[in-house]
Amino acid sequence: MLDRYLVWITMFLSIALLAGCGVSKKNLNSAEVHYTLGLSYLGENNPTRALNEFLIAEKADPANAEIQAALAQAYHMKKAYPEAERHYLRALHLTANDPQFLNNLGALYLDMERWDEAIRTFDQAASNLLFTRSEVALTGKGFAYFKKGNFLEAVTAFKKALVKNPNFTQARFRLAETYYVLDNPDLAIDEYRKILAITPDYPLAHYKLALAYVKNRQRDKALSSFREVIRLAPDSEWGKLSTDYLGILK
Repeated sequence: MLDRYLVWITMFLSIALLAGCGVSKKNLNSAEVHYTLGLSYLGENNPTRALNEFLIAEKADPANAEIQAALAQAYHMKKAYPEAERHYLRALHLTANDPQFLNNLGALYLDMERWDEAIRTFDQAASNLLFTRSEVALTGKGFAYFKKGNFLEAVTAFKKALVKNPNFTQARFRLAETYYVLDNPDLAIDEYRKILAITPDYPLAHYKLALAYVKNRQRDKALSSFREVIRLAPDSEWGKLSTDYLGILK
C-alpha cells in the first residue's frame, strides 16, 4: 500500500550535513559517502541497496538523525513497518520532533492502518510553523479520518490543506472522493474538474469524474470522460473498466 501514500512522504533527496557528536572525521566521511549512495538508490526506487548503504552509514555515525530517518524510509519502502517505526522514532528523538520526520511517521501509520496515531502525528507535523509542507500532513490527516469513516472531519482537513496550497492535487482528489462518498456528486464533479484544469492528462481523475457523472445521471458527460480514460491509458485498470462502462451505458 506504500505507493498509495508515497506522495505524503518527504523524500531525503538532498545531501545533508552529517555532524555526529563525538564521531571521528574518518567515520563522518564514511557515513556521508554511504548515506549519499543510499539516497541515490532511494531515488532509483531500490530500497534494498539503499538499506545496505544506510546500515553502513549508521555504524559509522549512529546518532545522526538524517541517517536514522533514511533507514526508516528504506524499511518503510520494503514494508518492514516495525523497523521503520523504530528508526523514525529514533530520528524524532534526536531532533526534538522534526516535522518532516513526523510527517513520514504519519505516512507509515497510514500504511499500518493505525488511523488514530496517524491523525495525531500528522497534526503535530502540520501545526509546526517551521514545516514547509503542511498541506501534505493535513492531507494525510484527512485520509486517516476518511478511512475511519469520519467524512466531515476529512473534508475539513482537506480544505485546510487546500488553503495552504490550492494546487495540491492530492488534497483536492481526496476531497472529491469524500464528496462522492457523502452522496454529493455535484461537489465531487466540481473538484475533479478543478484537478483536470491543472493536470488534464490524469486518467484516474477522468475515471472518477466519469463515475460522478454516472451517479449524477449525466450519461453523455460520463461517456465522454470514460472515452478520455481509454485514450490516455487504454491498458490500465481504469482503461479496462472504462471500456466495460461504455458497453453498459451505450
